[in-house]
Parts: sequence; structure tokens; C-alpha cells
Amino acid sequence: MNIIMAGIDHAAAGIDTRERFSFTKTAAEAAMNQLRQNHIAQGCVILSTCNRTEFWLSGASEEVNPASLLCNLKGLEPEAYQKYLTVRKDEEAVRHLFRTACGMNSQLFGEDQIITQVGEAGDFARGCGGSDTALDTLFRTAVTAAKKVKTEVRLTAVRRSAAESTLELLQKELSPLKEKTALVIGNGAMGNLAAQTLLSAGMRVFMTLRQYKYGGATVPEGCIAIHYEERARYMDGADVIVSATASPHFTVRGEMAAGLSERPRIFIDLAVPRDIDPEVAKVSGARVWDIDQLGAAGPDADNTAAAERAEAILKEYLEEYRSWYYFRDAVPLIRQISRRAAEDMLKRMEKTMHTLPLAAEQKEQLQEQIDHHAEKTVAHLLFGLRETLSPELLQACLTALNQV
Repeated sequence: MNIIMAGIDHAAAGIDTRERFSFTKTAAEAAMNQLRQNHIAQGCVILSTCNRTEFWLSGASEEVNPASLLCNLKGLEPEAYQKYLTVRKDEEAVRHLFRTACGMNSQLFGEDQIITQVGEAGDFARGCGGSDTALDTLFRTAVTAAKKVKTEVRLTAVRRSAAESTLELLQKELSPLKEKTALVIGNGAMGNLAAQTLLSAGMRVFMTLRQYKYGGATVPEGCIAIHYEERARYMDGADVIVSATASPHFTVRGEMAAGLSERPRIFIDLAVPRDIDPEVAKVSGARVWDIDQLGAAGPDADNTAAAERAEAILKEYLEEYRSWYYFRDAVPLIRQISRRAAEDMLKRMEKTMHTLPLAAEQKEQLQEQIDHHAEKTVAHLLFGLRETLSPELLQACLTALNQV
């Protein structure tokens, strides 16, 4: 294979380091365009979530170092950040993506949201023209594998997400939550999920909308929409402020929190890069939690068998992708052999064709039929070899046949 990736995640670095590698969609598209224009790789996909940033390349030359390239794209010195970045190649990289899509590499073990994030990263790269067939198929296969795992295996006793972990924290700190007030800043997928989770606990929830989206966006049923610009006013009466945006700037600044009336408040920052200014934690009565402080949940001891079953499912999909990857290189060779075989058959039948009592037009039609079916028959036989031969042996056989 010629697939390589560099990644940074919660296990290797804190949020203060991870956020330097975070990509907005605009920044990801610009990076992919730059790589394509400079012919650095045939394909690129960037997966950027609150827990990780992964930089995937296919078809890159051997001298390309994805970790250094990622640092350069973010304007960072590679030497200073190499210790935080992990480079994986070929089947090790493929297996890593499959496990990631299942939530098995997540801070909250077995969480579900990552499936959508992996799928969206692949779709976005394809829409931008960033990915090639190898990466597009890889990300699609990872999502399919993860969905099968989620259908057949329960990786944790309770399915968890960052929003559910937030609720668990608030239930410990503010119980009972019923009739308490929350402000959710951000109307994206995470913001909507957080709002729905808090509403289900009986909280009164306000959600911000940008001016240009107001009236056109949807908010969870029971949630009260407010203008983003008015967030400070509603923040003053809130017990909980949750921020989950893709903004490159703080949505809650230190001076904004300092100007609020004095009362206990919990600020939950679900964004990377962070939405909430670290200075907010210094304000009297304010408690701030970021994505790292929500805690991690590994596989329970009772779920060892389930994790092993998940690994077995992923192994099946790894073999499927491996077979597809290597076989795709054989397709042009099969077509070439099939074409040559058909041409050879036509040459061998030339004398016989001349003796047939047919009109010239009929002979031409017969030749076209023979040519078509001969090519199809040989191609069918060669494609069938994929079921019995390893990719390496198939390639050797096709090479030998082509030489003959």
C-alpha cells in the first residue's frame, strides 16, 4: 500500500497543544488544494475533531514526512511537535482508522459521534477533490465496518458521547437539573446534541444562532433560539454555559464573564480550538471544564469479549480493503490481457472467416461478436482468480500471462 498518516490525539497531548493542529473546513480545503497543486500526494483527507487531528495521504513519495508536512501547514516548527505526532503506514494506518471509527481510540471509549465525523471527513475531502479512490474507499469502508460493530457489539455498558458526559458531570454538580437554565452557544452538530441532552434532563435551554442563520436554521424542539450577539445577556441568568462552535475566536471572553452578576456558574467547553477563554476560570463563582476534563472511559472488564468480537469484525473489513486495494492495480493488466487474447483469437480465425458463405457486412458483425465475447470471457476468468489467489500471487500470474 501507499497510505500514510500523521495524527495527534488526547492520549498524546493536552487540548492546549491539540488545538494548534485543529482545522476548520475552510482551512482543511485550503490545505488539500495546496497539496494537490504542489503534487505532493494523489489524495488527502483531514480528520479534525475535539479529540484528534489526523492527516491522511495516499500516493505520496517515500521522502514525504506527513508529520513535518502537517506542522508546516499549521505554521509550526516540526522539531518542537514531533513527540506529539504519531505516524502510521499502510495496514497499520488502515487498522487504526477502523478502530477510530468505532470509538475504540476515543477518549470516551465506544462513543458514537466519531462514526459521523469519519464519514463527514471523507465526504468533505471527496467534495473538495482532495481524496483519491484509495482514501475515499478507505473512509467509506471504515464507516461501514464501524456501523457493523455498533450493530453487533456493545463496546460499553452505556453508549456515551461528549454531550452525555457533560450531562453526567452536571448531574453530580447541580442535581437536580430540572428547571435550571442552560445557554448553548453554537448550532452545529455538537451544539444540537448538547442542547437535546440537557433538554431531556428537564433543563430550560437557550441556543444561539448567528444573525445570518436566524430564521433558516433549526433548533431542537423545546429549545429557545436567541441571537448570538445577545449571548452575554442570557449568560447572566444561566446556571450552565456550554459552547461548541467551530469559531477560531473565543465565544466567551474573560472580560465578558467578569461582567456577569456574581453567582455560581459552570462553563463547559466542547470545542477545539477552545471557545472559552482560560481567563474565565479566574472569575469568582465560575468553574470551567474543557473536553479533556470530561473524563475518559475505557473498555469495562466485563466487555473484554465484546472488544475482541469488534476486533474480529474489523479484521474482516481490513482483509476486504486490502484485497480491493491490491486488486485495483490488477484491473488495467486484466483488461490488457483480455484485449490481446481477443485480438489473437480473431487472427487465428481469419482463414475460417474467409471461407464462410456470408456477406461482408455479416462477417464484420460476426467478428465484432467474437471479439466482444472473447474479451469478456477471458476477463471473467481472470477476475475470478481474485477469489482463490492472494493479491501478490495474482499480480505475479497476470504479469506472466501478459508476457506470454
